[in-house]
Amino acid sequence: MQYINYEIGGPADKLEVATGPVPSPLAGEVLIQVAYVGVGATDIAQRTGKFMPKEDAPFNHKIIGLEVSGVVVALGEGAQGFSPGDRVCALVYGGGYAEYATAPTQTVLKLPDSLTLAEGAAVPENYFTVWRNVFSSRFGNLLENPQEKTFLVHGGAGGIGSIAILLAHQFGAKVITTVSSPAKAEAVTKWGADLAINYKEEPFPEAVMKYTENKGADLILCFIGGDYVAKNIDALANFGKIVQIGLRAGKDVAFDLKKLMHKWGVLTGGHLRPTPLDQKREVRDALAEHVVPLWEKGLCKPLIYKELPFAEAAESHRILERSEVFGKVVLKTSAGLE
Repeated sequence: MQYINYEIGGPADKLEVATGPVPSPLAGEVLIQVAYVGVGATDIAQRTGKFMPKEDAPFNHKIIGLEVSGVVVALGEGAQGFSPGDRVCALVYGGGYAEYATAPTQTVLKLPDSLTLAEGAAVPENYFTVWRNVFSSRFGNLLENPQEKTFLVHGGAGGIGSIAILLAHQFGAKVITTVSSPAKAEAVTKWGADLAINYKEEPFPEAVMKYTENKGADLILCFIGGDYVAKNIDALANFGKIVQIGLRAGKDVAFDLKKLMHKWGVLTGGHLRPTPLDQKREVRDALAEHVVPLWEKGLCKPLIYKELPFAEAAESHRILERSEVFGKVVLKTSAGLE
């Protein structure tokens, strides 16, 4: 099969098509012929050596890519709930940038006819991440009385941010987001954001407090880290919660813990990749229950910014690195599946 090779710590230009063996599904896994691959920030983190698979991981798990869509072609021993020919999307441990990928059944979601395979590739990382961190009772719990809550998500025009806005708005929360340009502010407003703050023009904590009449945000989803941790605390409501899902501005942070304590606030977070399979299954099942019916009505569907040929993986990374994205970038393999 063809896959995209990379140089650890290298530039996007080092993403090149190579040839390797088709992986075999292990017990409880399915083998997927990949139609489309979702491109995300974690892929860039792996390419640059900041977020790597385990050293003893199998060959296919060391290939970049954590989300795919396609068709099931084989089942490992004991794999249940799927059949060859099923249209699916899946979270994978690695190996997404390839013509074939394996995935545990707990992370595989059947796609309704209302979603294309291109749209399906934009589902796993974004929807799984948003649902687990924003809506599940383990973290954000926005599904409980959403109409009473104000939600702040950073980077509203990106893959995670766009889906967080769509779903939070659909379920009735008041949505605030940060953006870097007027064009992005216009886009996120169309998706359902009640307030778009251009962080290059005004400090977002002050804007949040002004908009909420000094109440603050009940829930904040942040992938930035660094000095944003202290700023998020400034923007947080009493008894609010900050969910940290990334550290683009750095892992070493300094903030006034007393401020967080005086707000009875919670700072939590985690990564999707090492999440236990039983918890990923919970998220998959919640999406099937709450989100698939929305897709079938044409609501909250993935937002595809650009579709590129598989061989142009380098350009897909450059697009993300230039912060051009309004939604999701996907790569199309040569499988010819639609």
